[in-house]
Amino acid sequence: MAGLTNYYNDRHWSFVFITWNEINGPVIEIGENNRGKYTSYLKDNAIKIPEGTEYVWFRTKVRKESYTYEYSFDGVTFTEIPVKLDAAVLSDDYVLQSYGGFFTGAFVGLAVVDYSGYEISADFYDFAYQELGDRLTANGAYSWEASESRFN
Repeated sequence: MAGLTNYYNDRHWSFVFITWNEINGPVIEIGENNRGKYTSYLKDNAIKIPEGTEYVWFRTKVRKESYTYEYSFDGVTFTEIPVKLDAAVLSDDYVLQSYGGFFTGAFVGLAVVDYSGYEISADFYDFAYQELGDRLTANGAYSWEASESRFN
């Protein structure tokens, strides 16, 4: 498993990653760990990586109340994965309710997990961080005026 993570601590994170399944071979999946409970979101609907694909690009769009992941097979055209995650799970206030907050805030980063034990490496060629506003306005620009309605 290799991909992009939004991470607070070892009990509060999510991960969009490349893995392999019996149905489609190499696929894209999203997993989340919320208070130590792991959820796999796409399962049998994991996104098949087309044969011959050399690279896969991931990005995340984090807003005040929610965040999503996107993927691309050409680095230009990105497709949003239809899983909207609650950004509160990665907050000090949420973590403090059950585990103890650390006042570090959430991180975005690259992650690899070798569950198979085959010691196969993952290569990452680029990582960029771009801060945008909280929401997209009608004219295509981003605004910092956050919406207070959950998941609209």
